[in-house]
Amino acid sequence: MKLLFVCSTEFQLFNVLNMKMHLFPNDSADIIIQFLKEDTVDFYNRICETGIFENVCYRLPDVFGLHEYARCVRKGDYSHSLVGAANNSMKEFFTNLSSRTSHEFIDNVKDCVYNVESLDFSSYQEIFAGGANDIVTNILKHVHAKYPDCKINLYEEGLASYFGNKLGNDCRDIKKNKVYLYEPEMALYGGETFAHIPKVSRDDKDFLRAANFVFNFKPQIKTINHKIVFFDDPSNPMPAYLERSKLLANTVFRVPYKKHLPEHRLYLRQLEAYKILTKNSGDREIWVKLHPRTGRESAKRDYAGESSKIMGDISVPWELFCCNCDIWNNVFVTDISSAIYANAFTVKGEDTNAFIILAEYMGDWNLGKAKQFYEKFRRKKNDIYFPATEEEYIKVLRDVLQSRMS
Repeated sequence: MKLLFVCSTEFQLFNVLNMKMHLFPNDSADIIIQFLKEDTVDFYNRICETGIFENVCYRLPDVFGLHEYARCVRKGDYSHSLVGAANNSMKEFFTNLSSRTSHEFIDNVKDCVYNVESLDFSSYQEIFAGGANDIVTNILKHVHAKYPDCKINLYEEGLASYFGNKLGNDCRDIKKNKVYLYEPEMALYGGETFAHIPKVSRDDKDFLRAANFVFNFKPQIKTINHKIVFFDDPSNPMPAYLERSKLLANTVFRVPYKKHLPEHRLYLRQLEAYKILTKNSGDREIWVKLHPRTGRESAKRDYAGESSKIMGDISVPWELFCCNCDIWNNVFVTDISSAIYANAFTVKGEDTNAFIILAEYMGDWNLGKAKQFYEKFRRKKNDIYFPATEEEYIKVLRDVLQSRMS
């Protein structure tokens, strides 16, 4: 059987390695990665070197447009031309519009995926995709139209996979074969054929050797025990050019200002939650796991402090830490991060860590589904807490730390 895997995040790549090595070890498979990060080529080279996949492709960086310009300005980099960025965004808009109306799939994908010519889309019996971005959408639409016997599968890409697994409006007519999850019984929706992604054993040397190599991860610790671990959310502060001028924010840049405002508020609430954590943890050390998508330069400054420790390489998913370390009797604190349940879902063995979920306190827009999910999880695991106010947060924090770390 010939397979194609498409992945857009580090966690998806972890899952793809797991599925390929444990569910389809004898099947030929190709892979497309589309991280849109500076180290994508390094990932490409390491994946090629493993020999796990027959053909490896990666998405080329986007053109430098207004979004990238704003990102650079946010970081304090003013070396790029606003006019040039605007022109690039305009060209990209009309290119995308043309590809949508003409359905020129191959030309469109060739423009943005390196080594795609090595792929034979007529040869795949099954495709595994995560997310609903343009590359995934183009591939699935093309294969569905040209090769309808090819089975389309979705696989876990984070917490949202338990809320509902959709391909997006452009692919709503495509029938899914299976949805692969670590804990299918935790899904908040039905009407799908679910399949298990196998949990990883810490004794699985072949998998750990391959995964550690792909992520260039060199474990320095073997045990994480009786620690406080704060999981960062990749929210960003208001871009400086919008923050500095309220007049521009309310006139010329009103639309981008309104777009960034919810994320900015979440960013501020996250910093506030972290400060409360440091003030109420005594002299206990707090470990911070930055999200692989955290792009803000200020992240390490945001969490600076005598009792704080930033954990490892930012591009290493927490799931890989869980596979390489014994992780027990810790206190995990987060807004809504998928990483918080990784040790319980992706690794064999009992999970003995306490979860403090701050989504309700922080006013996260995913609160409804998140609370429903963790309430369901709490039927299997008692030590999950959902404080709604600052007072509840402080009380839960003190009580949990007193019972676990006194």
